[in-house]
Amino acid sequence: MTPKERFIKAMRFKKVDRPPVLSPNQTATVEQMDSLGIYFPDAYSDAQKMAALASAAWEQVGLEGISLPFCQTVEAEVFGLEVKWGRRKTDIPEAPFRGYSTPDGVEVPENFLEQGRIPVVLEAIEILKERYGDEVPIMGHVIGPFSLAAHLANMEKILRLSIKNPTLVKEFTNLGLEAIAEYANAMLERGADAIVIENMFASVDIMGVKGYVNFAQPFDRELVRNIRGPTILHICGDGTRIIEEMLATGASCLSIDSKTDARRAVSASRGRAAIMGNIDTVYALAFGTPDEVVAETRRSIEAGIDIIAPGCAISPLTPNRNLRAMVETVKSLGHETDG
Repeated sequence: MTPKERFIKAMRFKKVDRPPVLSPNQTATVEQMDSLGIYFPDAYSDAQKMAALASAAWEQVGLEGISLPFCQTVEAEVFGLEVKWGRRKTDIPEAPFRGYSTPDGVEVPENFLEQGRIPVVLEAIEILKERYGDEVPIMGHVIGPFSLAAHLANMEKILRLSIKNPTLVKEFTNLGLEAIAEYANAMLERGADAIVIENMFASVDIMGVKGYVNFAQPFDRELVRNIRGPTILHICGDGTRIIEEMLATGASCLSIDSKTDARRAVSASRGRAAIMGNIDTVYALAFGTPDEVVAETRRSIEAGIDIIAPGCAISPLTPNRNLRAMVETVKSLGHETDG
């Protein structure tokens, strides 16, 4: 069974020889960058370099999926935010909050797919599809509508508006919905096998359960409905209390953080969505020992998770040896999982 076949079966609740092991979020590490001589922002300006850095997760450590791009700023930049590349060439780029007062001040770009770094991302997917398309699944990342709204309006302002003017929050969140869906579908057309919706600011840790239900979930659901292929919904933080709401989006798979109760997520999801996660990315993968990674990986497997993965984006500081420990632990089990 190839990694792609295993991934597709697991996403569809079919029987597999063992769980797939991959990362739906960013995978580039300093060690990988140093070995290739490819760093930010060059990896965003050259499709060949982007494809090479993205594929290092498979080539160097055996993660059974290729994910790109490496941050959540591509759409924000097209909507007018300035990208900060950091002092070091290994820093993940950021897009500081803009602080628009109303959605009327935001210009929705025409010819969205031709703007900013989007053409580079789409070309990189085409390169990866040609190189790995029959063997390894390719996942394209898009930002969640609420997270884009937080970039545009400022997270603190969004939280205040959620109390004082909830209609305005929804207008901000709706702004990027069509453009994000267009970008996601273009990724699928270029060869992506699934779309990862990264909605990091929709975390319950930031906005609470009611905040997610009222201001993020309806737009996640609409985005999933408008994407013409498999979707993976990722929300950072403790998602235990919103598992039902995440399932109600209709996403093919839920990517859960290490704080989320994995057993509860697995129990709630049966036959509705695959569950992916939820290995700790900080204390285990980035700064732990291989033995600690093995223990954390076994915990996720024993919880019944369908696709073993880090619970969030991989830190660039993560050593390859820890990622290999995660991969080898999953492979060594070799058990069957009923879908």
